[in-house]
Amino acid sequence: MKLSDIKGVGKATLEQLNKEGVTTIDELLFTYPNSYEVYEFDENKIFSGEYICLNAVCDTKPAFIKYRSNVYSVIFYCFVLGYRVKCIFFSSDYLRYKLFKGTSIVLYGRFKKEDNEFYVKRVFFDDFRQKINVSYKYKNIKAYQIQRIVSNIKELGYRVDETIPKELIKKYKLFSMNELVYKAHLPIEKLDIIQINRRRKYEEFFWYAMSFNILRTMRSKSEKQKRNIDMDFMKYFVNSLSFELTIGQKDAIRDVTKDILGKYPMNRLIQGDVGCGKSIVAIFAILALVTSGYQAALMLPTEILANQQYQLILDYFKNFNIKVELLTSSIKKTERNKILKGLEDGSVEVLVGTHSLIQGDVKFHKLGITVIDEQHKFGVNQRKALIEKYPNTDALYLTATPIPRTLGLTFFGDLDITSIKTMPKGRIPVDTKIISYSKLKALMHFIEGKIMLGEQAYVVVPLVIENQDYDAIPIEKAEEMFKEELPNIPIGVVHGKMATDKKNQVMEDFKNGNIKILISTTVIEVGVNVVNATIMVILDADRFGLAQIHQLRGRVGRGLKQSYCALVTKRLDNERLKVLENTLDGFGISENDFRLRGPGNYFGEEQSGFLSLEYADFETDYKIWECAKEDADDYFPKYMNGEEKSIRFNDLIIENAKNGFNSN
Repeated sequence: MKLSDIKGVGKATLEQLNKEGVTTIDELLFTYPNSYEVYEFDENKIFSGEYICLNAVCDTKPAFIKYRSNVYSVIFYCFVLGYRVKCIFFSSDYLRYKLFKGTSIVLYGRFKKEDNEFYVKRVFFDDFRQKINVSYKYKNIKAYQIQRIVSNIKELGYRVDETIPKELIKKYKLFSMNELVYKAHLPIEKLDIIQINRRRKYEEFFWYAMSFNILRTMRSKSEKQKRNIDMDFMKYFVNSLSFELTIGQKDAIRDVTKDILGKYPMNRLIQGDVGCGKSIVAIFAILALVTSGYQAALMLPTEILANQQYQLILDYFKNFNIKVELLTSSIKKTERNKILKGLEDGSVEVLVGTHSLIQGDVKFHKLGITVIDEQHKFGVNQRKALIEKYPNTDALYLTATPIPRTLGLTFFGDLDITSIKTMPKGRIPVDTKIISYSKLKALMHFIEGKIMLGEQAYVVVPLVIENQDYDAIPIEKAEEMFKEELPNIPIGVVHGKMATDKKNQVMEDFKNGNIKILISTTVIEVGVNVVNATIMVILDADRFGLAQIHQLRGRVGRGLKQSYCALVTKRLDNERLKVLENTLDGFGISENDFRLRGPGNYFGEEQSGFLSLEYADFETDYKIWECAKEDADDYFPKYMNGEEKSIRFNDLIIENAKNGFNSN
């Protein structure tokens, strides 16, 4: 049955669906709504701060104040349960012709106690007791059109295949896949949404756990060619360094050396605080493989970091006649083709770049090791892609965000983990203080004084643009505040939504000292080393995870001057932030973050790439994860032996995992 055979899918609708990448009935059914809004009434929660529906009667004519292009703040008063309540609604001006004094409406929103007003998210002019609205990612197709098409598909009796073992569906009383796809698009009651959530979260966790089992099996079945390391040369390299290795670095090098000489491909994570010296461990591993006749790749999450590490490797290898190249999206086509040719013929021995290193046209002559720096910015899918593309290759992952032991064993179950807990001698501890917004101006002038002495400062904010649901200062407002108070100081702004070349230019200007204060989102947590940067200001610090703040704090304190970290917040009694005031130990902080905050947002407000999850959340759904992981471990042997089958399992991956990869 074709999508075009379904009632409601005309030529224009089919074209729009195809533009959205939907070409079959299954693709339509499996493209679930991206959100549900349940509108229900609870008179007891009118002043609770939670989102609720309220029956209201408008008591004033609305006032329309231009907020930004085509958006107005609409202010009006309503009578609600005998209370006269001030309401504010950010909208286009359509209400101008619908909302008048005496109009009966249903408001959906929440009461903001600090402003003594009801923040309205939706206004309804129809009467109801409960309503469920769904929304989709589609740009030019209305939600009701999709629901009508799905309803017509359901009437035809169309069924989809199951994707998890039926015993597990029965065990947890989950929706079957067939129930899920129709209920997801056509929920009738709130209980449907609860069941949709349970099934989707469990399934995503189940396959996430299964993917670890696949990776682990791939590694254990894949023997590599025997490596030979010139240990005398490597000892010479270590002895020629201008600094003495710490105990942690020596232990890490020992682990890496053992892995390189081992029977199976290395699959190791090196974790440690910013500045603990992970880079030299990676450089040691790269040099050991290259001098043994192999090539090496170093993959980083940003072009800025790739450039920095490229220059670092060039400096270390300047006396060894080793060909090192940099490959990023900024490299011109002619130069790129030249590099790719060098990789294939083996003349390029070390390649540094971004995730473009795993693209199809990048082919190594004899790759021996891949190092992924700041590995939590890459997900399990990238790790799997790396193994599939370069079997029998050693893989070394680095992260500057220490991972709690529980989290590491759970989420990085396919990796061996080495922790560097000792810091190089001579590092001056960063002085960290929690301060209130009332002292922000004084802080600004403290920064001004430091800038006069040749120092620089970072200011980090949690938001790019203002969000009414999220009580925090956006980057534009922060820029305005600092420029107003410090008009003679060069200030730059950088965030993830900027074009790459513009972002790189701002970072370069800061590195060169042309910009004295850099206002940024967390994109700078894996940024360049700026020795003169001695002050880190984090606005609305309570909005960040402790581990993320600790990593941001690691951006300063890299030179010989005293550095400072100011955690600006509206809540001075925040127990989580006090942990940061009292310790610089990243491992202790990570354990506290895990205990106080839970694992879900361990890397910050937004879910980070390392989790590779689209729907489930480890913080709120940890119990579901534990069940799904245990079930996946039990069922994995059955899938490997062909006793169980699923459309979600890739036959080629299974075959490779069962038989092992052939050596290159």
